[in-house]
Amino acid sequence: MKSFKFLALFSIAGMLLGGFPVFAQTATVAPSSSQALIQSLQNQISVLQAQLDALRKAQSQVVGTVNDIQGTLRLINQLREGSSGEEVRLLQAILASNPEIYPEGLISGFYGKLTSKAIKRFQKLYGLDQVGRVGKKTLEKLNDELRKNPLIKEVGEGHEDRICAIVPPGHLIAPGWLRKHDGVRSIVPQCQKLPPGIKELLEGKKATTTPPIVDVTPPTLSNLAVSVTNTSVLVMWRTDEKSTSKVWYSTISPVVATSTTPMVSSASFMREHALVISGLLSGTTYYYVVESVDMSGNKSVSAQQSFITLQTPDVSVPLISGVTATSTNATTTRIIWNTNEVANSKVWYSTSTSVMATGTTPVVSDSSFVTSHNMALVGLVASTTYYYRVESADGVGNVSVSDQQSFVTQQPSDVTPPTISGIVATSTMATSTRIVWSTNEVATSKVSYSTSSPVVVSTASTVSDAAFLLNHDITLQNLMASSTYYYVAISSDVAGNSATSAEASFVTLGQ
Repeated sequence: MKSFKFLALFSIAGMLLGGFPVFAQTATVAPSSSQALIQSLQNQISVLQAQLDALRKAQSQVVGTVNDIQGTLRLINQLREGSSGEEVRLLQAILASNPEIYPEGLISGFYGKLTSKAIKRFQKLYGLDQVGRVGKKTLEKLNDELRKNPLIKEVGEGHEDRICAIVPPGHLIAPGWLRKHDGVRSIVPQCQKLPPGIKELLEGKKATTTPPIVDVTPPTLSNLAVSVTNTSVLVMWRTDEKSTSKVWYSTISPVVATSTTPMVSSASFMREHALVISGLLSGTTYYYVVESVDMSGNKSVSAQQSFITLQTPDVSVPLISGVTATSTNATTTRIIWNTNEVANSKVWYSTSTSVMATGTTPVVSDSSFVTSHNMALVGLVASTTYYYRVESADGVGNVSVSDQQSFVTQQPSDVTPPTISGIVATSTMATSTRIVWSTNEVATSKVSYSTSSPVVVSTASTVSDAAFLLNHDITLQNLMASSTYYYVAISSDVAGNSATSAEASFVTLGQ
């Protein structure tokens, strides 16, 4: 019996030392010496037990410091709006460490408008160009921040994979990370020293007989938010337990979850949800609901929400067509043209052969936004060639300028009547005579005559010739013999200016 006890104790010592039993041959030992041996073995077992406890403690310290001694994360890629993935999550975590730079603190993995604005604040803080994207210089500064506040990726053990902060004892965590999401947890959690399940097993505290709990509670949805562009949207929300992600969306309300309704989804189980919907119409209202299903199949669906996509930026210049100068006279003209979108009107003009849009070039403009443009140029010089260009800018400032055109102003308008001179009656006979005169410009010929004075042109007899002449000769016939006649000469130039001579007279010969 004592031999068996000796063998059992020796085997237990072997198990404590190496985890495997040590087998020994049985031997017959004297009672007095066996009692001393048993006592010696018990002392050795106590020592080994203390050593085992120390080894367990060292094991716990090693496990707890794995994340501290492995390489910390750093950014290696230059990022910009529209990027997504693990590096964007790391970027957002760095920015969230300072609440003045990234007050929203959303770690979504999508580089949207909020992240772009946060980068601009970060660049302003460090005197960099505020371009809203991560270039080489910004990347260096961000990695400097990571060295001050190191982060690692902690593989899930009782929680989902996550980026977490390494906070050595005695150090303070970044203030932005301490701000609570929905009053429950910090934006960036502190890395675990030891996963709770392993710690309980090592300490022998984990229950092995607790009956399984049936989960019948659907996940709780919270913090539903969107980040919108002109053709896409990032939909984000949280659940209180790991769940799948799905978004149903439509331009028609209400959104009905059918096989024909557009949908995006992810089968991964997570608490932080972010799905991108792309290929949307700009400036359009969309309605959507989100759905999450936990590992037990319990489903939660949000109330219907909506968002409006941004307008697509207008970068197209107006198209100018039909440029024409019309109604041109000696001192004015009108410039007309069309544009394919509403735009303002401007005409640059000059007598120089090359019209340049400068501060010294004459210009007329109208700020009204129209598609049919009509601009008057006044105060021009007669008989002169003018060169011009038209310009139109749309509502967002896209400017289009036409090719150079030209027009010629007309001769000055004639408003001066001809001058009549040398008027005389000649070759007078008993029944006829000739009236001759001259004008200083070509003009028509007309003679009004009567036997009474003064001659009333509207009722007097008239002889005329429409030819434009300088020397005029009109014959009056069927006159009365031995009679005095009174007459006036009338001439009109090409412009219609008319002159009437002073009244004169002649006497016909007797029969």
